[in-house]
Amino acid sequence: MKVSHSNSRRQGSASHNDRSFDVRKADHIDQSRMSENRYWCIYEGMSFEEAERKFYEEHYSQMIHRQNEHRKDALSISDYLRIPRYCPEELILQIGCVDDTAKDSAVFDTCFDKYMIYLKEWNQSHGGHMHVLNYAVHKDEATIHAHIRRVWDYITKDGVRRIGCSFSLKMAGVPLPEPDKPEGRLNNRKMTFDRMMRDQWIGICEEHGIMVERLPRKDRHQKINDYKRDRRIEEIERSRGNTRIVMEIVRDVLGEIPKEKCVLIEDGARYVSLSMEEFESLWRVAAQMALDKEEEGRKDREITAALERAGKERDEVEALRKLNDKIEFEVGRLREKICALGLLADVVREGMQGIREPGERELEAIGTAGQAYDTLRYTSVFEAMNSLEDMYLDKSHKQKDKGDL
Repeated sequence: MKVSHSNSRRQGSASHNDRSFDVRKADHIDQSRMSENRYWCIYEGMSFEEAERKFYEEHYSQMIHRQNEHRKDALSISDYLRIPRYCPEELILQIGCVDDTAKDSAVFDTCFDKYMIYLKEWNQSHGGHMHVLNYAVHKDEATIHAHIRRVWDYITKDGVRRIGCSFSLKMAGVPLPEPDKPEGRLNNRKMTFDRMMRDQWIGICEEHGIMVERLPRKDRHQKINDYKRDRRIEEIERSRGNTRIVMEIVRDVLGEIPKEKCVLIEDGARYVSLSMEEFESLWRVAAQMALDKEEEGRKDREITAALERAGKERDEVEALRKLNDKIEFEVGRLREKICALGLLADVVREGMQGIREPGERELEAIGTAGQAYDTLRYTSVFEAMNSLEDMYLDKSHKQKDKGDL
């Protein structure tokens, strides 16, 4: 039997979880079983949406105020509850599927309670950066499952509480999957945490007699085409989720489409007429879906470009290495040739001759009165040659300066 342990910031609805919408318009919910559902909220007596808003107002108003100081258009609490980077993360736990699931709901309750105890104990022993805002166990749908909504935060050096999963997990001591490699989209602490918690959920299920089908993990070092394929699969799953959300909103707005809203045109096609309010509700959802798709496309393009740049940089490094090897080989070959031909000895001999018997160039540098170049003054022939060269260059610069004046 398969088990699910999946996280998302792009899917999920607080009102769906606590059933605070018109369930009469939701065909997938068995109203006769709703009393079997379990709910918990951080603020007792509030709806999930109200409680999440209150928690954000109490804990993140200072962060939002500071960030708005640098924005042209200020964002509200409602915006932060919607933006994927800041909104609550939703975790879904499930055992099996429609055709193969735990028949006894008490088994799911036991596994869920034990998981929540472990999650709470882990959080308390690692800094308390995770805050569970609410959870719901749904037994009124085809498969029993649980929704857990939470947010991660940490306190900065100046005392501001900020939302941030990656840094919170770093402060909690969670390592990277591959510590010797840079942190990034394919190597981050959330991957380590999710893998650990998924293994915990599977272990709890197995402890209670559920035979879990363990799927092999994907290779961490995927080729670009394999990565794009997996990303496409994820995009399809998100689209399915968005479709479900749209269907729920359609049901919320329209319910069962009344006859007066159905329009039949001459070619036999049927259309639905919408009020402006109904149209705007659907338009907002469609616009958000378009933004989500655009954002995913942008991220895919950035990743592909980064991979291509990395490949080019590797090629350039290899080319430079080969060029350096070639230069070192040529230098070694020239050294051997110089030694073989005795050229170095000729240079040293001519340098000594220039010191002992100054020629025209040397006399121009030291003056016609001459100067005794005693080799005993120098520790080596190279020091003597350098001294003569420095004198010559210094005299040339002085003559040039006088000409400029």
